[in-house]
Amino acid sequence: MKVNMILGILNIGCALLIIIVSIPLIKRKIKMNYLYGVRIKKSFESKENWYNINAYGGRQLAIWSILMIIAGLVCFIIPINDPDQILLPLLMGVGPITICIVIALIRIKAYAKKL
Repeated sequence: MKVNMILGILNIGCALLIIIVSIPLIKRKIKMNYLYGVRIKKSFESKENWYNINAYGGRQLAIWSILMIIAGLVCFIIPINDPDQILLPLLMGVGPITICIVIALIRIKAYAKKL
């Protein structure tokens, strides 16, 4: 299997997993706990904060995961033929996942600060 195919599957697979995990958060189905959800100090201050922050966080993660899917589709188009080339596969594989999750987390923290 070609490197760009693996990277595309990696990006799309991670994005779909994040979206699946985000759905119960968006629907406010997850009660306050220490294992699953947006577990920041502000979210544990009240049930209202917990559900608002987790619903917002789930939406942010799902939205940014759509960009990960797009990045994964782009990976199928961009050929990586040089086996010595390390930077492009690294950026295409880890870059979209890291960037999208970090942006979502920054937006979640900013939202929580306003509550």
